[in-house]
Amino acid sequence: MRRSPDYALNHQKRMTPRLVLKRRRGRSRRLLKLIIEDQNILITHSLFGMVPASTLTLLATKGYEVIIDEAFECVRQYGSNKGELSSLDLALLVQRKVVTENDDGYLVWEDHGKVDHKSAFSQLKKDCDSRRIRVKPTANAQTSMQADMFFWELPVAQLKALKSITVLTYMFDASIMHAYFRCYGIDWQHLSLTSDLRLVNWDCDIEAAQAKSVAKYLYVLTGGKINDTGEELNSYSSSWLKSRTPAQLIEIERAARNALQNIFGARGPTTMWSCVIAHLPNLTLKGFKKAFVPCNVRATNDYKDRVHLAYLRNIYSQPPVVQYFQAKGVKVDQERYALSELLQWIFRSAIREQENVSLYLPSKRMRQLLHEWSGGLCQV
Repeated sequence: MRRSPDYALNHQKRMTPRLVLKRRRGRSRRLLKLIIEDQNILITHSLFGMVPASTLTLLATKGYEVIIDEAFECVRQYGSNKGELSSLDLALLVQRKVVTENDDGYLVWEDHGKVDHKSAFSQLKKDCDSRRIRVKPTANAQTSMQADMFFWELPVAQLKALKSITVLTYMFDASIMHAYFRCYGIDWQHLSLTSDLRLVNWDCDIEAAQAKSVAKYLYVLTGGKINDTGEELNSYSSSWLKSRTPAQLIEIERAARNALQNIFGARGPTTMWSCVIAHLPNLTLKGFKKAFVPCNVRATNDYKDRVHLAYLRNIYSQPPVVQYFQAKGVKVDQERYALSELLQWIFRSAIREQENVSLYLPSKRMRQLLHEWSGGLCQV
């Protein structure tokens, strides 16, 4: 299906109405009314994740096709979103029987008192009523007090009832959404868009050809003492950075700044860089504060003029989420996941305009993944 910039906002009726999810702000106040009227609708990922089961059922009844821009976060640790209670607070509510775990592993809201819509319990009640909170398969909600015990999960029953779901993304097999589909036996067809805008079945040769067409514009800084800090397998991971001393963090910041300023000749407006947000106060590069771009940024052209890049990260899927799927017999490919996250970030830069870009990537593991993906064609 060819992408069109206009059809998602076109509110004229069609034989098959479409709901388009975008990773940006969308108008949502009239969502239910628009569904009833069979309109095409543009909403955000977050809103789609919060709509009640009754609304998803209505979408299914109306025969909506759902088009998702980038893979959707179908499973995450509960408490990771703003306004949500922590797992430990939720465990206390379970012990007090405000919420209980049913036989399927979902949390059920048991308190029949009125809940103020502005209170911290309002969203919790909605999530419980819509079967969006699951207990970790290896935990007992009645007796455990684990920090990673509860998970938010998109209700699969309503998702399966929709007429069709189209995900517009790259390396879908590396996503958490892919693991979710496998977990619940959702069938999918993996397609790829050719250079002449034809949809064909995806295969490894197509990805390799796409990689070669992009890699020729990418120069990766290798060798020398400037990359010495990234030799360990977990170098630049969140846990590794957490264990660094203040002096070591200063060394990391200086090396990145040296790569950008002295080797690449970068200036603030030509640069984008990223690190683990928790360590941003200690790793902010002097002279490049405004050039910081979060590693999970998606679907934006705001940085298409940036040609000097520094990626101070070593990506791994969150261990609780990996363990959650493992308990269900589904393996998350950590290498593919890390590579896809890196490529999504790189592709925010001028490389999307087929311009040469320079990348400082101190993690040896991440450099190797990028080198293998490119077939050895990344300039080094």
